[in-house]
Amino acid sequence: MRWTRRWYRAVLRLYPSEFRDEYGSEMTRVVDEHADDGRGLGPIALLADAARSLPKEHADVLLRDVNYAFRTMRMAPVFALAVILTVALAVGANTLIFSVVNTVLIRALPFAAPSRLMQVAEKNDKLNWPAFSASVLNYLSWKEQTRTFTDLGAVGPSTFNLSGSGDPEQFSGARISPSVMPILGIHPVLGRGFAEGDDQPGAAPVVMISEGLWKRRFGGDRSIVGRSLEINGADATLVGVAPASLSVLTNGDMWTPLTIDPGREIRLNHVIFVIGRLKDGVTHTQAQAEMDTVAAHVGQQYPEVKDWGIRLVDFHHTFVSSQLQTGILVLFGAVACVLLIACANVANLLLARAAARQKEIAIRTAMGASRARLLRQLLAESLSLSIIGGVLGVATALWAVPIVNAALPVGLLPVPDIAIDRTVLLFAVFVTCATGLIFGFVPAWHGSNSDVNSVLKQVSRSATGGTRPIVRNGLAAAELALATVLLVGAGLLVQSLLQLQRVQVGFDPSGVVSFQVSLPAAKYPTDKATAFHRRLVDSLASIPGVEAAAVSSGIPFGVGNYTTTPMTPAGSTVLPVGTAMPIDWRVVSPDFFRVLRIPLLRGRVLSDADGPSSPTAAVISQTTAQQFWGSDDPIGRSFQAGGRTYNVVGVVGDVRNTALNQDSPTAYYPSAARVWPLMDVVVRTSLRPDGLMPAIRQKVGEIDSQLPVSNVRTLEDWVSNGASQPRLNAVLLAAFAAVALAIAAVGVYGVLAYTVTQRTREMGLRMALGAPRGRVLRLVVREGMTVGVAGIGAGLLAALVLSQALASLVFGVAVHDPFTFSVASGALGVVALAACSIPAWKASRVDPMVALRDE
Repeated sequence: MRWTRRWYRAVLRLYPSEFRDEYGSEMTRVVDEHADDGRGLGPIALLADAARSLPKEHADVLLRDVNYAFRTMRMAPVFALAVILTVALAVGANTLIFSVVNTVLIRALPFAAPSRLMQVAEKNDKLNWPAFSASVLNYLSWKEQTRTFTDLGAVGPSTFNLSGSGDPEQFSGARISPSVMPILGIHPVLGRGFAEGDDQPGAAPVVMISEGLWKRRFGGDRSIVGRSLEINGADATLVGVAPASLSVLTNGDMWTPLTIDPGREIRLNHVIFVIGRLKDGVTHTQAQAEMDTVAAHVGQQYPEVKDWGIRLVDFHHTFVSSQLQTGILVLFGAVACVLLIACANVANLLLARAAARQKEIAIRTAMGASRARLLRQLLAESLSLSIIGGVLGVATALWAVPIVNAALPVGLLPVPDIAIDRTVLLFAVFVTCATGLIFGFVPAWHGSNSDVNSVLKQVSRSATGGTRPIVRNGLAAAELALATVLLVGAGLLVQSLLQLQRVQVGFDPSGVVSFQVSLPAAKYPTDKATAFHRRLVDSLASIPGVEAAAVSSGIPFGVGNYTTTPMTPAGSTVLPVGTAMPIDWRVVSPDFFRVLRIPLLRGRVLSDADGPSSPTAAVISQTTAQQFWGSDDPIGRSFQAGGRTYNVVGVVGDVRNTALNQDSPTAYYPSAARVWPLMDVVVRTSLRPDGLMPAIRQKVGEIDSQLPVSNVRTLEDWVSNGASQPRLNAVLLAAFAAVALAIAAVGVYGVLAYTVTQRTREMGLRMALGAPRGRVLRLVVREGMTVGVAGIGAGLLAALVLSQALASLVFGVAVHDPFTFSVASGALGVVALAACSIPAWKASRVDPMVALRDE
């Protein structure tokens, strides 16, 4: 709180010495008391609390300046409204974006000592495998050998069907080991968590639900613990209600124990998320060194994983990707630029107003007002304007937060929603006070430094010289420079978004609706699940207006079900012998390629005949074939994946599965030979999706009335969601750039308009001596464009340096793209010229006789 003491003492020095001598020690005591007890009050609250410690008759000294500020506002309502709205816009935008920064980047995760929590992930540098998932068997080996962690826990994403009480409903969730909640340091809201033994094969089925589900579906009934629920077609005992913090980790509403049967697991099958808590005194570096040793030891024991290492990732980086963090910080920098532009603009307005009040200030000085007294009153005016604007800005941000939460694409942020809490409000108070001081100090300093004799004699200095025109022009140029940086950044992101929208995704998403069904394994073993999927597809295809239907273990840009496995081509290959490559894979029914209109390039597509009794068939994408065998014909070739050998029967076009800017080499397996627990169903139709869904639900219900339908969306929506973060970045930065451009244009116009007003007699004299109106027009435009060119030039230089921060956010365009820089500078030049034209036209229309008579 050292800055609080300094701020207070700086303000206190503005008051008369007799006031400081009599009451300064008492006010200092109050400030020191609050600073030491950590109450964290803002500067305004500190001064108010300090003022309350004074006798009432002397507290009026502190309030007199505020009353004076409000009187001056009433005398110039248009000026006050312009300043207040400008500040409200800047503070509101900064508060809103800081709420995102605080929620995602600053606020501690809702776990005990989150800095001690680590994700334990597998990596493979040879395969360029990102550190994320882990295999169950490797997790068990790590758990036995680690000494730097208090414990390790595992999470396996899953879905659950709840039926038997109300309409059947599907929930996302996870299978978790009993150690997960103790590692996180969280406790159930009601009941208990999973205990040792709950995860053993053959143990009685138990389940936990989220606090939100408990309140929404069960009305917060506290007697629900011990009740039997029908989960995935089997009864399970509800043992507890988990806190919302568990949903932050697993993004779901339902949890069951992670049952592990080592005899049925594959060491290269990466299907779980592993977490651990470091022991006290153990550093990240020490733990990483130990886990490197553990990985090497496991690789010696099991040669198939000798190339797989371990990477420890702190929880912050687990939940917040570098791209997301960069995007948020770029937007925060953008609103900071808007704030600075607003400060510069308001400072120019106050400078002009201070110049217009020179006579008033000179008269007050002549009557005995000290400079400190004048400075204090002028600062009180700027702070009052800033506080009113700040309150309006915070109110606007509070109103906007629910709208932003509703508009954010699902899964874009690692938290359920953003919120304005105490930290954000303190930030808003700080920004508001700092804004008032930033834009108020220079005008107040110049306003209190008037030459009394010159002003009273009405012998003013030339408006074209001196310090004030330089300051005003400098502020206007700074506004344009900051606007240039924002406009260049917005241009780069908009171009990147356009490039993403032009990307060929490899399929036709129009007219396709998708939904998910999860078949309970207890009710639908392999043969019954295969029969269900075949019957469902045939039933959906019979609906009028439906062209075709198919099932898949994952759809492009969908939620979950993304599986990648190292695959090794057999026989002759362009790769070094024995080299594996990570390839996406999907389990699909025969009509999947027809529904998505993925072109068949060679061979054939999968069929229902490709079942367990026939040789294992697979269709691969064109990129997969090229990476394995170059230009050779891949039909009849084979590859190995997960301990199985697959024969290539067809090659289809490339599809982008997970990101618009990333290729996705893919292999497709027949659904007749392999069952996946959660399947996406895709239906191509000529009807409207919302009109088709009642018929779809009816067909599903006819087959199994207890089976819920979830995640109903069109494929176009999924593709659009793939560009959600680039789109949000581009739209917000473009909006901030537009606001900055408008404020900067008003700033240039205000400077020139004030200059023309101050030089009315000069203009009249020039025209009286024979200067044509066109020359006067060019004179004013030249002076304005000199400021504009200087500001734009400085902004372009700054943009050249700062645009590198956007490197991870752009696609298909260089960060120093000449076209973007040219368009941005040209647009700003046009805006600056337009801002100059109106004052210049007014100057050229001055009547020489009226101007020369003007006093």
